Amino acid sequence: MILRTWVRGVSTVSSRGRPSLSTILPAKKAINRMLFDNNTRLSYKKMIPVLESIYDNLDSPEKIQLPRYVQHNDLMQFKEMLAMVRSSTNSVNKNLARLENELVEQAAELGNNDAITMLAFETIRKPDVNKEDYQYANSLIEELTNIKHPLVFKMGGDLAFEKKFYPQAEQFWKNFLDLESNTILAGQVHAKLGAYYFQYLKPRPNLTLAKMHFEKSIKLGEFDGHILQSYYYLGQLYSTTDPTLSRYYLEVAASKGFKESFASLGFLEMNMFKNFSMSMEWFKLGVEASNDVSCLIGLFDSYVGTKELSGARKVLKSLLNLQQKVKKFADTDKVPETFKLDMLTTQSMLQVFFRTRKDSIAQLQ
Repeated sequence: MILRTWVRGVSTVSSRGRPSLSTILPAKKAINRMLFDNNTRLSYKKMIPVLESIYDNLDSPEKIQLPRYVQHNDLMQFKEMLAMVRSSTNSVNKNLARLENELVEQAAELGNNDAITMLAFETIRKPDVNKEDYQYANSLIEELTNIKHPLVFKMGGDLAFEKKFYPQAEQFWKNFLDLESNTILAGQVHAKLGAYYFQYLKPRPNLTLAKMHFEKSIKLGEFDGHILQSYYYLGQLYSTTDPTLSRYYLEVAASKGFKESFASLGFLEMNMFKNFSMSMEWFKLGVEASNDVSCLIGLFDSYVGTKELSGARKVLKSLLNLQQKVKKFADTDKVPETFKLDMLTTQSMLQVFFRTRKDSIAQLQ
């Protein structure tokens, strides 16, 4: 049993003015569909009173009284349903987020090992965690590891990867798959392993293993960020050996809003299929979606390739303006650390562009 004083911080959010739960949840039909997809034990009729009881007491959780029919797994299934709401709307409602967190707290207090794992890792990640809580969380993680609870290996791999302990992350994720190999979560882990073998393995990538894990992630997973990344990476893997298959994977990712796919599709259409009109469409989407520098460069090349010099001049003007802005920021010490890498990458791409397109730029003078 996890002590409430350990798992729960002091609430600083007032319930005053919080909207009723019914006004921020999806319609009953949509919720019933999610409950069906998650194969939940409890019906909508039994779930809603539980959620309302927890939601109405978010500021005083000690007053929460769960019906006797509620089990810890039910609470975690409700939590997954709220996660589906968040994913489908591509937005975060702060009140639903608090409800989601409280469901994990309540499930942990009822002994749910997934919930305990999540709270333990949440604790050791905190930069200001005190020694006692850190040791207690570690002891829980050790106990969960000893009983081979799958989620502890998945989250251990995630933490190791964040700390750049890549071989350890690989081993944790493989341990997870040994215990849980045919779930949506397994699909996410396959995506993570694929990315590891594709980008982070030293001294060189293992493209065979990367391809295998990406393909497994697609078979097991849903269209979340992990699986879309698998489609994107498979598009990269096939870009020179099978451009048509590469186009398929990239178009799937792009159709679901995976912005990184736009530039790859643009260059694929331009360089492999010589389809400049289509490459322009993808590059324009990339520029509109995130002002992607590589898409600006690709758009310039497409205009030059089709002799549309007026379009090329407009893009060149945008690139020159961007170069000036980057230089201005580079000459100051006011660039936040989180933006420095992006700025340096942009600066490097622009330097390569102006160095390698001298002849094309000269034609526009």
